[in-house]
Amino acid sequence: MSQQNTPGNDPNSGRDESQSPYGGQGASDAQSNPYFGTSQAEPAPDLDAAAPQLRSAEEQRLNRKALLFLGGIVVLLVAMGLLLFRKGQDDKEAASTAPEVARSSTPELPNVSTPEPAPPVSQPAPIPMLPPPEPMPARSSLSMDHDAGPRGPTLAERRMGGNAGMVGNGDGQSSTPGQPPLDDYTKAMLAQMANGEKAPEPTRTRRGPDVDDVSSASFIRSPDALLVRGTYLRCVLETRIITDIAGYTSCLVTEPVYSINGRNLLLPKGSKIYGAYGGGPTGKRVEVIWDRITTPNGIDVAMSSPGTDGLGGAGHPGQYSAHWGSRIASALMISLIADAFKYAAAEHGPESTTVSSNGFAVRSPYESATARTMERLANEAMSERRPPTVTINQGTIVNVYVAKDVDFTNVLPSRR
Repeated sequence: MSQQNTPGNDPNSGRDESQSPYGGQGASDAQSNPYFGTSQAEPAPDLDAAAPQLRSAEEQRLNRKALLFLGGIVVLLVAMGLLLFRKGQDDKEAASTAPEVARSSTPELPNVSTPEPAPPVSQPAPIPMLPPPEPMPARSSLSMDHDAGPRGPTLAERRMGGNAGMVGNGDGQSSTPGQPPLDDYTKAMLAQMANGEKAPEPTRTRRGPDVDDVSSASFIRSPDALLVRGTYLRCVLETRIITDIAGYTSCLVTEPVYSINGRNLLLPKGSKIYGAYGGGPTGKRVEVIWDRITTPNGIDVAMSSPGTDGLGGAGHPGQYSAHWGSRIASALMISLIADAFKYAAAEHGPESTTVSSNGFAVRSPYESATARTMERLANEAMSERRPPTVTINQGTIVNVYVAKDVDFTNVLPSRR
């Protein structure tokens, strides 16, 4: 049966509208909604009712492995301490017991009485002196020189005689008898002095071709048109360099080059430098000699200048290859083939039997001549003196060191 809410039976009819949390609007909703009172009468749900609860307190478990590790460390430390303590005790005992040192006793001298002085010896009678010799009669100087024998040559005579004998005989020995032979350096010096030649001068430091051996100062001629020695020309390589075979190369100047005073442009950007290089380098650098420059405005410059690296070192560095991989691979391949021939000869080849004088028979396997030839080829492949290869790719920046002054006076326009 449905229950009708009449004004008399409504439980919310006696409440004041001002006490309703919704005010007057709530009262109107309560009157129009029959379930309003039922929903408001239910208690609020407990959201924590289904949450899990811990009934036992959390306990920290000890790590047994860590305890065992710490215990082992403590035992080791205690053992080390005991060993050190025992060693110290042993050292103290060894120091306290001083070793017995054998002392050598000085032998005692026997009691010998002082001998009595010997009786004086009678001196012999003095020997009578001989009378002085009679003076020799004076002889002439000519006879004395003749009796004295041949007189030795003086120092000047020995020198002149040595030079004459050396030049005349040509065998490098002095004509004066009884003198020791001279060494090679002394012989050469004496020969040069006899011929009127000067002594050899010491070697001097190599200098540039445009520098005289004179210590003087002078003004630079035509500084407006002078490309001075020592100028660096920076250029980018136009062709690839591989040193297996000698060849030619070229590069393009990347920055303009001016005269020594900076007034005139001598080599514009884009000028082309030509050079040549040899094959078979001995190191990791390539020696390139740049000998010609052509400019876009039609100037041809002849020079001979070496190439350098970025810091001025001689030669252009590149990718170095000594070909060790190919050498080892070829030697291994030849060795494998030789081993195969040896194995086949030992297995299938005829054996040779040798009977010794003692009656023992020695059986030797067959030795293949092909295997020996392959071994020789392998040794030659390893010892082959193939020159290394240096490769410089195109586009690499290289430097050219100007080795001699270049005068551009004849090709530059004159200023008025």
